[in-house]
Amino acid sequence: MIHIRDAVVGDIEPTDIELKIIESQPMQKLRYVKQLGLDNLVYPGANHTRFEHSLGTMQITRELARSMFGKDDEVLEYAGLLHDVGHCAFSHLSDGLLARYLKTTHEKLGEELIKKGPLNDVLTENGVPIKKLLGYFNGVGNGIVVTGALGSDRLDYLMRDSHYTGVAYGIIDYQRVRTRLTIYKGKPAIYESGVQSAESILVARYSMFASVYNHHACRIAKSMYEKAVESAVDSGNLEPNELTTLDDEEMMHRLHSVKESRELAKRLRERSLYKRVYYDYVDDVDTEAIAREVEKTGVKKNDYVIEMIKFRGSTDNIDVVNKAGDYVGKLTEISPLVETLMTVLGTRKKLLVACDTSKSQKVKGAVLKAMKK
Repeated sequence: MIHIRDAVVGDIEPTDIELKIIESQPMQKLRYVKQLGLDNLVYPGANHTRFEHSLGTMQITRELARSMFGKDDEVLEYAGLLHDVGHCAFSHLSDGLLARYLKTTHEKLGEELIKKGPLNDVLTENGVPIKKLLGYFNGVGNGIVVTGALGSDRLDYLMRDSHYTGVAYGIIDYQRVRTRLTIYKGKPAIYESGVQSAESILVARYSMFASVYNHHACRIAKSMYEKAVESAVDSGNLEPNELTTLDDEEMMHRLHSVKESRELAKRLRERSLYKRVYYDYVDDVDTEAIAREVEKTGVKKNDYVIEMIKFRGSTDNIDVVNKAGDYVGKLTEISPLVETLMTVLGTRKKLLVACDTSKSQKVKGAVLKAMKK
């Protein structure tokens, strides 16, 4: 039996089939795709990868299944292992690019990898029921154990991202959460005794978004990267389909080799990020109108970035049951803290505009002018 020692979840003992899946090319590519994209420019320790996260999610899925169902569900574990197999260079930094150029998502790319290619060969040769796996992959039935609000994916990335960024906000009492989860009407629910644990997870997620995922410098780096890739693709020097095949290192090499994207790629490599000229909470604003006003001043498209920052998770809600397994209510009904948090998540938006310091006055003036219209 092979043991894999993980810094977050401890010892992992993959089965023979899981080991073959891990050794497949699509999974090995995830070793070279950073979990947090370019956030290591802000948090130097954030160099962990989708590969580690996938292994951790598999292990937590196994532990949740044993706790909630009283037995292993190997196909569910495969879903946990493979849930991020479709991720492209710099993880979520590629999501908008995939939507724009290929009209797809990393989830759909993951499905395709499960359906055909070397990964499918491994799965079919070892008798893995593909249809059942795809159902779990998409959160159907017990698949919600991976994809849900208290699922293995979220539990692992909160603990893992907290560990590697050194930010304490994402620390959660996973072992207590695990023993308080159950199934109610086919969906994960939490016992009344676990309400405080569920609160801590939702608060931890909000705090991680506020301090890490939505950190202004991380979002500036994200937007600069997107513009670099767009410049390479729009110039015809990077094929859209290459978005699905290149890992982080390969993508940065390509961006450096393309005239139209070279300057932005160089700035990212040297951490010469654009600086904020506007960063505040807003109601609804037209970012395209702001962009037009900025470019009227002669500032070029690649010399500034605009990001509308929103918080995720406003639709998360969890059933609460008593010891007998009877329904008590929704977590938002029982916890004033969660109710307030959901309201904040659903309404809070922040506008971020940044540029090279030499263009700060022009860009700031244009932003303020556009917002007065």
